[in-house]
Amino acid sequence: MDAIVRDGFYVIEARDIKRYREPRLMTKFDTSVNVAKPLRQRGLDVLPNSRHSYVIGSFNLYEPFPDLGSIKPTPIHLPDFETLRVDDLTSESNAINALIVSNTLEDFLGEEWLVETFNGRMGTDNFDFDIATRNNTFLNIDVHSAQLEIDGGFESERSVVIMEAKNVIHDDFNVRQLYFPFRKYLNAVTKPIRLVFSQFTNLTYYLHEYEFWDPQNFSSIRRVTTQAYSFEDMSISWSDLHRTWELTHVETDDNQTNTSLPFIQADRFDRVLALVEHVNDEGGDMPTSDIAEFIGYVPRQANYYPAAGEYLGLLSREHRGHVTLTRIAKEILNLRYRSRQLAYVELMFRHEIFHRLFEVVYKSGTMPAKTDVIAVMLELNVCNDGATVARRSTSVISWLRWIVSLADDE
Repeated sequence: MDAIVRDGFYVIEARDIKRYREPRLMTKFDTSVNVAKPLRQRGLDVLPNSRHSYVIGSFNLYEPFPDLGSIKPTPIHLPDFETLRVDDLTSESNAINALIVSNTLEDFLGEEWLVETFNGRMGTDNFDFDIATRNNTFLNIDVHSAQLEIDGGFESERSVVIMEAKNVIHDDFNVRQLYFPFRKYLNAVTKPIRLVFSQFTNLTYYLHEYEFWDPQNFSSIRRVTTQAYSFEDMSISWSDLHRTWELTHVETDDNQTNTSLPFIQADRFDRVLALVEHVNDEGGDMPTSDIAEFIGYVPRQANYYPAAGEYLGLLSREHRGHVTLTRIAKEILNLRYRSRQLAYVELMFRHEIFHRLFEVVYKSGTMPAKTDVIAVMLELNVCNDGATVARRSTSVISWLRWIVSLADDE
């Protein structure tokens, strides 16, 4: 800390980190929640500045994504290929392939004839940049051939496009993921560089375009636009949701004295679905040790998501150290988009708390107050009173909001 206070940053060698753990795992913080607790508590972050060293400082590395709840996706179509099908788009590479062959990226950027011309791991070359600190000051950092990875690089007659792609929705991202590739190609090409961050989950792309208004300034990032695209017709009405509610019989009240399954504590339902899709992509089985890195949370918080999948009957944790896909999940993942969403809703409605609270939402047109949700949770004895029920009520409200977000206005 003395060096950071004096100089603003500290350079640590990879070999020094390797004495404790693999450097890549100790420094790969793609979202703010990934940051190791000792660093987070001290307001510190890490950036690579070469293949063999890292810079630790009080940097502002993360850019929040916009709220996606109000964005209605545009329907898109995937051509009829035998080797690239909608139900196989669970890997990042396949999601990128589908993004290209469906002309979705071209539509988003207003470009014509985008061709993928580069991707993969490579070095940055040498450059320096300015970066804002948490103290509202700027530091200058030198980079010498740091390693980077580009998920997709494209060129059209007008532009060069660099894309970062994830198959999970996060709240923010490390600006390094766009800035380092941007700086690598800034002096190598004459065409304007356009930067895209793609998030793909549940058959839906959320595409964000960013730019750096000052190429020398890491912290000058700003979002240009965001759009969503989804395969197949997404139209789901309030009547569809209500009909699903009417036809679904409650199977459990989640009384904690009668079940061994913990009540949900996963605030982002889209991440539950992303995890289910990822387990499917891994052949239906995934080590629990890999979940934290995929979800982007510390292990304790990441465990909430397989537990939520188990709560709905989509995942099984029967085999210690592994999460496996259930028969129900496999059947749902083979459904088309509209039927798939309603199937997820049905699984929720099999639980009395969601069946009861959706009726409140449907009749009143508003979300129930947190105090009312807590009252129902305590009545059903889904968890203990106090901080636990308060935290888990947030997940209930979040899942209800996900249901409501499916409905188009009638």
